[in-house]
Amino acid sequence: MMSRHFSQAVVLDFEFEVRDGGLPNVLCLAWQMLDANLNLIDSGELWRGKRGQPLPSIDAYRGEFRKRPPFDVGPDTLFVAYSAWAELMCFQTLGWSFPVHVFDLHTAYQAASNILPPYDPDGKRKVPGKRLPDACRAYGIQGWEKIDKDSIAKDIGNGHWERYGKSVVQEYCMEDVRMSVLLLKAELRGISGILNVLVPADVDRVLFWSEYSAKAIARIQAKGMPIDIAMWHTIQGNKIKVIDALRREYDPSYYDDDPAYDREGGFEYERFARWLKRKGILHWPRTPTGRLKLDGEAIKLMSWIPHIRKLQILRDALHIIVSGNLPIGPDNRNRASLFPFKTVSSRNAHGKTLYNTHAGMRGLMVFPENMIGIYLDWSQQEPAIAAAFSGDEQLIAGYLAGDVYLALARMCGLTEETDPKRWKSTDEGYAMRERMKILQLAINYGMSVDGLARGLSEEGKIYPALRASRIIELHRRFHPEFWAWRHRRYAAAMVERKMLSVSGWPMYLSHSPNPRTLFNYPAQSAGADCMRLATVKLCQEGLVPSMLIHDGILLELRDEEEVERAQEIMRWAGREITGGRFDIRVGVDQKLVNGGRYADKRPDAKRMWTIIMDTLRAVKAVP
Repeated sequence: MMSRHFSQAVVLDFEFEVRDGGLPNVLCLAWQMLDANLNLIDSGELWRGKRGQPLPSIDAYRGEFRKRPPFDVGPDTLFVAYSAWAELMCFQTLGWSFPVHVFDLHTAYQAASNILPPYDPDGKRKVPGKRLPDACRAYGIQGWEKIDKDSIAKDIGNGHWERYGKSVVQEYCMEDVRMSVLLLKAELRGISGILNVLVPADVDRVLFWSEYSAKAIARIQAKGMPIDIAMWHTIQGNKIKVIDALRREYDPSYYDDDPAYDREGGFEYERFARWLKRKGILHWPRTPTGRLKLDGEAIKLMSWIPHIRKLQILRDALHIIVSGNLPIGPDNRNRASLFPFKTVSSRNAHGKTLYNTHAGMRGLMVFPENMIGIYLDWSQQEPAIAAAFSGDEQLIAGYLAGDVYLALARMCGLTEETDPKRWKSTDEGYAMRERMKILQLAINYGMSVDGLARGLSEEGKIYPALRASRIIELHRRFHPEFWAWRHRRYAAAMVERKMLSVSGWPMYLSHSPNPRTLFNYPAQSAGADCMRLATVKLCQEGLVPSMLIHDGILLELRDEEEVERAQEIMRWAGREITGGRFDIRVGVDQKLVNGGRYADKRPDAKRMWTIIMDTLRAVKAVP
């Protein structure tokens, strides 16, 4: 049932304690060894707990664990686990070498179940669960009937495993292994029922994807981002002052008698609704339940209201300041949950990091004095991919000339500038370039005329729909190859009921798919493939990223030679994705030496950090 390359498989599960932002402190391990036909040939357990004592560090006490795994992890063995990145983080904690070949059951399940739901713009999409029990249920596998799995998992993670005792925890761990064995067999078989179809796992592809989702993700999440913990505590200790300063700058209702935000940074929908009514704003986007929408799309739609876009900036920043929910480990590092392959286009969906809040808050990152902190990103990645895939010569020429957004602005007759650097160095050029980004990406995924007009609207000024319509038609005339390619991909997907990324990552179609998702998938999924190729190569060469962000990679490197090598690897990945037609340029967004502090270049981010620092200086909390 397995690939012919393996004589055996080891299926395993760890249980461990972990504090927010920290590394796993291993409690126990259970495993089963299977032969090439997936028959049980051996099993075992290891334990570390000390009764009546907090679980010590692995350096202080190893219990039954030794310097090497109790099973073979060489080239003849298939290593199998669910969300294998967690098990491999335990390997790192124990000082064990990684297995040669990893089959991540979670990744295999995500690939089989990546189904685009019917388009329902007014409905609330229910995201299906992706935990081990969810995957088992999808394949009709029953288990854990006598165990409150959620409660025991939470208690073990929080260090309260003694409530259950050694035998219960070990049985719980082994039950996960038994269920994982059943899931492995089911994933290799697949399901082809009338109401439920899950294609059999392609072992070679899952092994390829697991190099990223298991090995690379484990290394990146273990590394984390360096945080100025003293500054974080200073902001938290003066949060009322900081919140007030940010509200004064960004809350359009601040000077109202009944503002939307209170002094602690709490937001109330009712107060915001009353403020809108007092301002004569009678129509605002709402959810199907009637609640006011406050996501980015809603704010963008209502951007004609003076200062309303500032509301989104404030919400993004206060999200982390008010809650204080930034997981920071004992080593002062913020560790991301990267959630690989989480989105329908196979991008990551990271959570609880400085990249889940406003860019201005990234000033909390300070890099070690003996390291180079560097943020590298692929320049205009998605337009470059669309140009390469479509073979549109004018689009390719615009990208190779240095700035596809400048080429678009010139096509629209908005500027006669020819120098990309000079164009974006001016306030007018910078603002125009930001609008061209919206336009280019909107065209890539087939945004409607009304949607494009909303996206191009500026504060207090609505962009005319007729002008947006003319721009789309102009783009169609200038780039016929791109439009023809996009239509071919869409038509093929509707016939075949699936789309594949460059690496073969599938998206299956249900009925009535959103056309914009189909238009968007080729470039987005290829961008995700590009990230994975580069990340795996970087990790293999010991250049482990601190964070992955859409089309950018944050690294801590030792010297200029490593910086150049990281850039070479990213260019190589871009070249692989474009089929060798051209490199996707790699830019240096941040380069920090001698203990440098991260400083996002965008005006809003600079302004926010300045406000925070000025507020702390005013109360003499910082020099």
